[in-house]
Amino acid sequence: MNLVLLKLIFNIFFNNENSPVKIILLCLTLLALGCGDDDSTSAAGTGGSSGNAGSGGSSGTGGSGDMDSGAVEATRYVLGSVTIDPENNRATYVQVIDSLEGPFNNDSAIELPGNGVLMAGNGRFFVGLAEEPTWIAYEVDDEGEIQEIGRMSLANYGLGYIDYGNALVDNDTAVSVISDPPVAVVWNPLTMEIVGDVDLSHLVREGYSLEVWTTVAREGRVYIPGRWANWDEGRIYAGVSMTILDPNTMTVIGTASDDRCASGGRVVFDAQGYAYVMGDGRNYSIQMYANAAGTPETAPDNCLLRIAPGALDFEDDYFFTIPSLTGGLQSITELDTGLQGSGVAFAKMFDPSRLAEGTTATDFEFWDQPAHKLWRIDLGDTPTAREVQGAPYSAIGFGGTAFAGSLYVGESDTSTTDVYEVDSDTNTSTLRFTMDGYFYGLYELTP
Repeated sequence: MNLVLLKLIFNIFFNNENSPVKIILLCLTLLALGCGDDDSTSAAGTGGSSGNAGSGGSSGTGGSGDMDSGAVEATRYVLGSVTIDPENNRATYVQVIDSLEGPFNNDSAIELPGNGVLMAGNGRFFVGLAEEPTWIAYEVDDEGEIQEIGRMSLANYGLGYIDYGNALVDNDTAVSVISDPPVAVVWNPLTMEIVGDVDLSHLVREGYSLEVWTTVAREGRVYIPGRWANWDEGRIYAGVSMTILDPNTMTVIGTASDDRCASGGRVVFDAQGYAYVMGDGRNYSIQMYANAAGTPETAPDNCLLRIAPGALDFEDDYFFTIPSLTGGLQSITELDTGLQGSGVAFAKMFDPSRLAEGTTATDFEFWDQPAHKLWRIDLGDTPTAREVQGAPYSAIGFGGTAFAGSLYVGESDTSTTDVYEVDSDTNTSTLRFTMDGYFYGLYELTP
């Protein structure tokens, strides 16, 4: 089937509401184009919907929510990286590539100071700056050159940078969540204008700093994880929170909370609409601090919780500890997925037996050890977990990106990164390309 036919069929089925009209138009199209040829071929570069707010958290990147639904062709891709020098100075690089055949360097990328944030959708990509509270919108011209097309400032909210909880909801709606002051800013990514804001003061906890990473958009709603830490005193708040926001009405419609485990992150959905959240203890930090205090028994096991379709709180009778699924290992990253709605999640598990001699999980030094491996979690009434075949033992770094139905994860302990494609169908992790810097996001630039 040729590309023209694919586009016509797509337009017929998704741009006409009346079913009989769809059928008639489809039949006429098929007859007119003579699609009965046996030598038809599929278009290269076709990708599915990611449907994931991706990485708004540990990776510092945002996702495309439901914006990519129905995409039939991606002609170019956006690739992000972050470099960190020995003095911990950071820079964000973003480039446009035509294929995933690496290796990639940053020679043709745009460079922005600091560890910014990245989102993409509707043929554009957006970079939130780390040294001023500004979003910049970009498009790519026919020659593949990146062109700035607009800016929007959040300076009126008293910020010095763009925070890490961001999501594109649909073509003309985006949400940027600010942790201090706690507010969700609703804005239009087409006009680069602020539409309004939603007060999130219910997320203030005395004695703790709020973190709102890995915000996810799904079917018009925005799911904002609340995580609290006091890094000066070595305390992680022992609870899981998920605020559910309606950006159209600019209201908080519910806040799910649970104290059976600590510090939950990204929400992942299954095909039935159940929303799953894992309390990962802020990347095992609550367990680390308990180990350092000599009281490991005081830290709760990391656990899996669930919100039923249409509900606004966690189910009382749904609770699974992560060690019960892994044979004793705790998770050390939040849930990730290659495709929202698939019911397949991924997270790294921590294996203390793989720490180097003399290293203990009592300070953040152990994050740099290759003692962590990606596991797959099949969500559902009775979840199961298993190792991802081919995934290396690695350090803890930036999170992955949902891309074309798969999860892409960067693994690095040098100035370059190996980027792996995690295939949910085969439960395998395969090296796809290498790149300079740390992998910081991969997105389709769909027409």
